[in-house]
Amino acid sequence: MSYSTKPESTQEHPLSIAAREYSSQPALHEGNTAYTYATLHLLSQRFAIALLNRGVQSGQIVALGNLSTREMIITIWACLLGGFIVFPLNVRFPLTSLTQILSEINPALIISTSSFAAHKTVPFSDINRVETELPATKLRAYDGFAGASILMTSGSSGDAKFVVHSHSNHIESAIGSNQNIVLTSADSWVLSLPLYHVGGLSILFRCALVGAAIVIPDSQQSLLRDVEVQKATHVSLVATQLQRFMQDKTGPGILHRMKAILVGGSAITPILIQQALDHKLPIHVSYGSTEMASQITTTRGDNRASALRNSGQVLLGRDVIISHEGEILAKGVTLAMGYWESSGLVDLRDKNGWFHTGDVGYTNVHGELTVTGRVDNQFISGGENVQPEHIEHILCKIPGIINAIIIPQPDEEFGARPVAFLEIQEDAPDSKEITKQLRNHVPGYMLPVAYYEFPATVMEIGFKISREDLTKLIRSENKHLHAL
Repeated sequence: MSYSTKPESTQEHPLSIAAREYSSQPALHEGNTAYTYATLHLLSQRFAIALLNRGVQSGQIVALGNLSTREMIITIWACLLGGFIVFPLNVRFPLTSLTQILSEINPALIISTSSFAAHKTVPFSDINRVETELPATKLRAYDGFAGASILMTSGSSGDAKFVVHSHSNHIESAIGSNQNIVLTSADSWVLSLPLYHVGGLSILFRCALVGAAIVIPDSQQSLLRDVEVQKATHVSLVATQLQRFMQDKTGPGILHRMKAILVGGSAITPILIQQALDHKLPIHVSYGSTEMASQITTTRGDNRASALRNSGQVLLGRDVIISHEGEILAKGVTLAMGYWESSGLVDLRDKNGWFHTGDVGYTNVHGELTVTGRVDNQFISGGENVQPEHIEHILCKIPGIINAIIIPQPDEEFGARPVAFLEIQEDAPDSKEITKQLRNHVPGYMLPVAYYEFPATVMEIGFKISREDLTKLIRSENKHLHAL
């Protein structure tokens, strides 16, 4: 499939364009306060000049730590206006992990209320109140193909990678998204994902391109209430968030009034999708990656039922093919510049320009992509290949099972046997009944030899359950696992 387009070079920063074309339109809603695009641009521009005054040079890395969401947005745009590379930190990581990350990246400056040893750290307020002396013309000329951001990602192995995107990568990603999910200056998108996550950062660009507003969630109330109170039209959710919304008695009614609900980040159970469709929610199921600057494929609004079968068609600016081994390969104008290492950028493309996603899947005659699993999740049991996601998909069709993860348990005779971790409701069947129902759909070597409830301790920092942590629990023969 080929749906890519060549990036168009622009001489002006997207926030500068928004400040001119949508100057009086609200850019941010924070409680009862609104900031227009003209105001946001002015605040970000002044902050960029203040960073220059502190000696930060174009092309250097600025890390962002403990900041309010409004401060984070202003600082991100300031870095992009100033030609700095912004690196939003996931401050939910332990301090030891953050210290190691910062020692690898070695930013020129950290903006945070928390200080980090051996690194220059300044609070947002200290920079923001400094009188700016340089005129805006002293800011570096905008270069859409220069490095703009670093986002951290990790595969199933848990090894961290630092993905570097250009301004153009983010802009082209937003263009493709906005072509599929209509967004106008009369709309507002809830910032429901963190800005250290590509799904959160991409919202800034989508909104800026069309003059739409961003709704900053109120930490004192639920995200669902933010949607309701601010009358938001768009929201990005991971499956866990959508599940919680659907369990709230007022949730389906509130979500029904929205224009678009973009769901991605991890596999979504058919039961959850069907519930959303039954309530006629405007859902769009997507498949993407950090390396591809968010969405690669997304379902269309005029064919919502396809979400039960696939993750939609390839968006503008992206290309996808399936390798002979069944792996999903992607490329396009949204593909990142490379992985950051101290020695320089590491290319993430193969010799033909494709990025190997590590995911397995297939496309149908309409070009719609179905993701069936991860290459590195597959294991062998008794000489047979076991794709965990295939078993998980069937498990999640059983009433009472919300989520499922299959992990290989070492076995002397078979090499490995599948073990199931489940998130269940009160009416879920017992393990014998689950096995009975599974037996109708999978061969014997795919039947789990044990079932456990998800331990609270294995929730990964972010939005996904860590297979790596579950695997460690199994191999350590943890006695605290709660068997069904």
